[in-house]
Amino acid sequence: MEIGDSGIRRPLPRSKLPHIHRNEIQETNMRILARFRAWLAVLLLGAGAAHGAYPDHAVRLVVPFSAGGQFDIVARLFAKYAGERLGQPVVVENVGGGGGNIGAAKVANAAADGYTLLTLGGNHTMAKAIYANPGFALEDFAPIALISASPHVVLANAAAPFKTMQEMVAYAKRAPGKLSYGSPGVGSSMHLTFEMIKHRYGLDIVHVPYRGGANALSDLAGGQVQLGIVAIAPAMEFIKAGRIRALAVTSGSRSGVLPDVPALAEIGYPELDAASWMGLAAPARTPAAVVDRWNAVVLAFQRDPAVAAQLQEMGFRSRATTPQEFKAYIDAEAKAYTEVVRRTGIRAD
Repeated sequence: MEIGDSGIRRPLPRSKLPHIHRNEIQETNMRILARFRAWLAVLLLGAGAAHGAYPDHAVRLVVPFSAGGQFDIVARLFAKYAGERLGQPVVVENVGGGGGNIGAAKVANAAADGYTLLTLGGNHTMAKAIYANPGFALEDFAPIALISASPHVVLANAAAPFKTMQEMVAYAKRAPGKLSYGSPGVGSSMHLTFEMIKHRYGLDIVHVPYRGGANALSDLAGGQVQLGIVAIAPAMEFIKAGRIRALAVTSGSRSGVLPDVPALAEIGYPELDAASWMGLAAPARTPAAVVDRWNAVVLAFQRDPAVAAQLQEMGFRSRATTPQEFKAYIDAEAKAYTEVVRRTGIRAD
């Protein structure tokens, strides 16, 4: 408003009005809404089941791989924390097979009531590119939050005739088709990462898919396969016992829990920085209040000092995300992995 000669207030002319872009208004509104939803979720967390609040009975957390692998380790740690926080049991159910597709399809077809959740990972973002019919689409899920990530580690049986990554590459080139490697399954991020390594160095190594990282590690230690690739955490027990040997980690720099193991970036593959990540998702159309409540639980889990120390000790790192940020992360991963699949020609059917 401005005051005229007569002392009467009149509106400012359009030329004097401050210019506010419509996108700025929309972004501000979205930030306010996100903060309100997070605040509401925190209030719900403190409400308790005594008033009939969600959840009023056990929640099932589907891990789409066998027990003992990376997903299972973090899922059980999270389930214990979430159960204590919510006052209801969170029961881990391992549904392995199909590179994680069988478990994902089970959750995609579950009721969207917040009582069946999925530990979703990079393998799910590439399923459509690898499988003719994976049994689900990414649109079948409501992203909740990214929980953790861990670099992969390239492993060898302790009795293998090579002790370093460079020696393995040289051996594989001298004996094409003689070596085999195990992964947690077709279409897992570990599978694609090892195929990228093969492509980079021109290696002929046979892929042997398993129903999870724990199964692949058992056969690697037993000598049924000579090489393997899994996340760091499930491999540590085998490495410390001397049953398998770590050749390289797939991150851009060395891992704090394997400081003597080189990163592939150091030994001829500087552009590779691959990790296995795990997040939480619900069936599509799950109420926003339930999604926000679980997002608040994940954030509290990540910020808990005892949890953070445990994750760091096992080689995991965490990153806080909103549901919207996690969806953007999933979309970016799907685009990147689809390009890798196109380049390498990997197909499961």
